[in-house]
Amino acid sequence: MAPNLQESFWKRNGLGEEYRDVCLGAIGEVYPECRVQELEEQGYCSFTVQVSNSTRTLIEDNAPAEDYTISASQESLIVQVRPQAHTLDLEIGTAATKIYGSYAPKLRNLECKLPPQLRAVEMNRLHGVPLSRCNIQKFALDGESWDKHVTMIQSFASFIALSWSSSSSSPLVLRKIRADSPLDPDPTPTSHSISLTYCTGTVGVRIVPKLQKLAEMLPDTALRQRATDILLRIQKLDDIPVVLNHGDLIPSNILVDPHTWRITGVVDWAEAEWLPFGTCLYGLELLLGYMDMDTSSPSLPIFRYYDDAPRLRELFWERLGKERPEVRERMKQVRLARDIGVLLWYGFAWDEGRIDRVVNEKDDKVEVECLRKFLEVDTDPLSAV
Repeated sequence: MAPNLQESFWKRNGLGEEYRDVCLGAIGEVYPECRVQELEEQGYCSFTVQVSNSTRTLIEDNAPAEDYTISASQESLIVQVRPQAHTLDLEIGTAATKIYGSYAPKLRNLECKLPPQLRAVEMNRLHGVPLSRCNIQKFALDGESWDKHVTMIQSFASFIALSWSSSSSSPLVLRKIRADSPLDPDPTPTSHSISLTYCTGTVGVRIVPKLQKLAEMLPDTALRQRATDILLRIQKLDDIPVVLNHGDLIPSNILVDPHTWRITGVVDWAEAEWLPFGTCLYGLELLLGYMDMDTSSPSLPIFRYYDDAPRLRELFWERLGKERPEVRERMKQVRLARDIGVLLWYGFAWDEGRIDRVVNEKDDKVEVECLRKFLEVDTDPLSAV
């Protein structure tokens, strides 16, 4: 079930609407000579504002929290207010900028007078517009739209490729390895064997029980069998690296140049985790088509792939294989991780952020449609590369 955006951020967090002005005022006190403006597009778990004509720079990673450096010219900043349950992990944020460079924003905590259950984070504003504003909802792509999709798909591959060079030997991950993990009796890392032991985030520590739940409770036999088959093959993931995956790789979080559709940034890293490479590739499917309504049954959603989606998919894997040749040797494992990502992302309903109820045909039509369409994709993408 999709998040309920009819309720305001404040109501969803048990606060009155007057707290909007309270938060805007608190942020304004930190930037007294700047314009603080609520963004038109808001996410489910945050209240986001732009701070324009700021004279304050981002603080260096090793600077004390009270150190406010002043600069004569600073680009506009973004400030996000989030409830504690959905706060941004600054360690993950630092890892994201180290791995993905300018694709990810630099984060720092912002000290301001907010209600106790809320936290504020400052970040640099990334250039570009959300891809969700640009998406073309038509089956056939003409010359210009085809060129834009090619640019977007290839830049998406370049973005994904950046994570391969990172690995679970990152100090951030090694500090959090569960020594008693039942998934790997010998947790000593090697350069040849990476296991689910290294998946230490909210989703990562529960991959196996989540797949077991899906294998028992998905709404039809074919989907349950698919989850079972994937569960039985999960140890094959030992042959691919555990990398930092963006946890919400959807068009509204992908920024593009509005003229070329080259990806310029990715926002909202709140759900990012160290997971097997390829887990976030459910996001590729969302770039190859669009959600529509079935003409024979207006209440039934249907995901339609573009007529040239197979070629776009080939272009993605060609670029990824060119930038990370190691992927070619591990395509079965990457495909397995991709299927796990599809199951975990679409197999559980959002339900106000709980994400623990298995989807059903009645309440979660979009998610079930995506499960079926995305899991039936039959690709051997690098066979002809």
